[in-house]
Amino acid sequence: MDPVIQLVDAPDAGDEHIAFPCPQCGSSLEFKPGADAMHCAACGHTRPLRTDGAAIHEHDFQEALARARRLPSTALVPDGRTVQCSGCGAQTVVSGQAARCPFCGAPVVIDAAPQGEQFAPESLLPFKLSNAEARAAFDAWLGGLWFAPNDLKNEAHKQGLDGVYLPYWTYDSQTTTHYTGSRGEHYYVTTSYTDSKGHRRTRTTRRTRWYPASGTVQVPFDDMLVCASDTMPRTLVEKLEPWDLAELKPFDPAYLSGFVAERYRLGLEAGFGVAEERMTPEIRGAVRRDIGGDTQRIATLDVNHAQVRFKHLLLPLWLSSFKYNEKIYRFVVNARTGEVAGERPWSAIKIAAFTLTLIAIGTAIGLLIYYNA
Repeated sequence: MDPVIQLVDAPDAGDEHIAFPCPQCGSSLEFKPGADAMHCAACGHTRPLRTDGAAIHEHDFQEALARARRLPSTALVPDGRTVQCSGCGAQTVVSGQAARCPFCGAPVVIDAAPQGEQFAPESLLPFKLSNAEARAAFDAWLGGLWFAPNDLKNEAHKQGLDGVYLPYWTYDSQTTTHYTGSRGEHYYVTTSYTDSKGHRRTRTTRRTRWYPASGTVQVPFDDMLVCASDTMPRTLVEKLEPWDLAELKPFDPAYLSGFVAERYRLGLEAGFGVAEERMTPEIRGAVRRDIGGDTQRIATLDVNHAQVRFKHLLLPLWLSSFKYNEKIYRFVVNARTGEVAGERPWSAIKIAAFTLTLIAIGTAIGLLIYYNA
């Protein structure tokens, strides 16, 4: 059942805020993916975006709450407004009328209550793939799914693809880890035995000697990426990595024209907790290499962080959210690389038919062997 929606102080259906008027005809300019320019669909006028030479800053983590630049989220886009979906709770900044939620497909959204100031994004990756290019990558991915319902493609196409900027944090840290554990060194022992027929045999068995180990490793991290949206599952958005962060542009609200930008709901400190989780496997790998030997056991890790810095940025994706058999599914396309990830329904009929086919083939082979024996 669709969520019950109420639109508060909604503009008329045809009332659109024109955040970037075209200087030639007065229509709306929107960002053109892949061109680093604003484009007018009415008259064809193009206005290049100039961000060369502007610096992208990282902030000291310990001083961030007091000193990092913050703005109301509606200040991200001229004439922007913050809306919230009453179905999934996503909060997004839009420059015009919000017809539906891109994250769950709910048909309308309500105006969000003021949330105070938030950290303002200072950089982003602009859209590189157009809607048509994302659609082609999306269709190719759908075509490769096994046991998908026959009408999946049609249902996905009904909702279309929305261009969405997701909020992210990046963290830098110089980690120093003190550890204790054990180093295992293999050795081999040859023993004799008598088999079931009374013959004497030998076999070689691998054994391990363990020695105590302790030490310190230093592992630097640069731009450890954490999605600051809790609307999208982490497992889904992490499949879109890697991102070409070397191509980050200083923030310009013009890049958001024609797209939706979600407000972050995973805060700076909570985001660093996720970053620590993502750092742990690399730290454990460094510890194992430092212990050496043939195998290792790690007993304790004492991780210390220094020179922690962060950025708040926006990354672009094309998103399709649709309901199938009363469940919401999401498909996402990295709007820079075309990488696709998604949640997908399964066809019980196709799986059952495949299983019955395998059983039939197995039975036929068994009978063939039996009658030819």
